[in-house]
Amino acid sequence: MKTATVAILPLALALAACESTSRFDGPRPQPVVAAQPRAPEPVMAAPTSPVSSEPLPPVTGESQVTPPGPGTQVAAVPTTPAAPPPPSNRGVAGVWKISDAARGNCSISLTQQNLLDLYRATPSGCQASSLAKVNAWQQRGQEIVLLESGGRTAVRLFPKGDGTYEGQATTSGAVIRMAK
Repeated sequence: MKTATVAILPLALALAACESTSRFDGPRPQPVVAAQPRAPEPVMAAPTSPVSSEPLPPVTGESQVTPPGPGTQVAAVPTTPAAPPPPSNRGVAGVWKISDAARGNCSISLTQQNLLDLYRATPSGCQASSLAKVNAWQQRGQEIVLLESGGRTAVRLFPKGDGTYEGQATTSGAVIRMAK
């Protein structure tokens, strides 16, 4: 009988160990219930008194301004002329003569053919590398920007008012002039 008890005891312990692990997990979590939003509590309005309007008394130490009478001369406010509107893409498109102070003259054709937000530019006979590599142009307000491949700015030109543009090559700093 002793051997049977000794043989049954390890078997009972093994079965008890396999029964469940819930006693080692701790308490089971309770489901979370979302709180219902509450309506705000009513608030008492602040007491108000009736609003009245009265003219303010003049500030002491200062005189009141009176409008000028007839025959009084009043200085005119100088008016500044409004800036001319930026040229349209159609006005800029065409064949232009470009002069580079260091490398001479050449021509460039600015088209209206869209390349995303740019337009195609084709230089012809340009010795300056900043102009020879130009393949696109873009208008930024009054400014005309000539671009190399990759979108790098080659030349920035600004209107002079007589239908011509003047600016600089960004890499060399050379003065560039553009006229139709």
